Amino acid sequence: MNPRRVWLAVYAVAITASLGLGVMLSAQQFSAAPPLDFVQQLPAPKALPEFSLERHNGKIADANVFRGHWSLVFFGFTTCPDFCPLELQKLGKLLNLMGAGDDLQVVFVSVDPERDEQEKLANYVGFFHSQIIGLRGDNSALAAFAQFFGAAYDRSVIIESKLLSVPAGINMPTNAGDQYVVNHSTRVFVVNPDGEFIGSFAPPYEVGDMLSDMQKLMSR
Repeated sequence: MNPRRVWLAVYAVAITASLGLGVMLSAQQFSAAPPLDFVQQLPAPKALPEFSLERHNGKIADANVFRGHWSLVFFGFTTCPDFCPLELQKLGKLLNLMGAGDDLQVVFVSVDPERDEQEKLANYVGFFHSQIIGLRGDNSALAAFAQFFGAAYDRSVIIESKLLSVPAGINMPTNAGDQYVVNHSTRVFVVNPDGEFIGSFAPPYEVGDMLSDMQKLMSR
């Protein structure tokens, strides 16, 4: 047999075997990843857009806040009478149970910039856990950031005996005072260390549910 043909045949077999092994290993790695029970995953990760908000410590926050950590993002406001404090208690407990150091952080985004000034926001998030980051900003920046996640919110206020709904992105009327209601999404959104939104926890969720899925995600 022609030596050149023999060499080509051996080369072809080697390439085929190599490709087959690569596919097999990829399939094994994919199947080895434990399935998630509570996170509703997106079809594909979505990279965070460019944004500029303010941290509770007064520093400017951009997408780098999310890089290098797993992040759980929750939208709310500091005068929320029920859901926000209950969920932040759960998220603070989750941080303690994970014992993850800097590997996991919680980001609380205020959707009430008129009332949630920097110092007030700092005191609020610090009450629940030292690893909770508070973000605030002007109404237009907050609306764009919330829209990326699909987090809806608005404000309701009574002015001159009329109920007025103020949508996201719009400043509160100057005569609204501070007695108004904020309606907001109650999902907890998951961002990976590459700064990509990958899914969310939908209520009702418990600490054990989030603990289970976050341990799986962080072990991949």
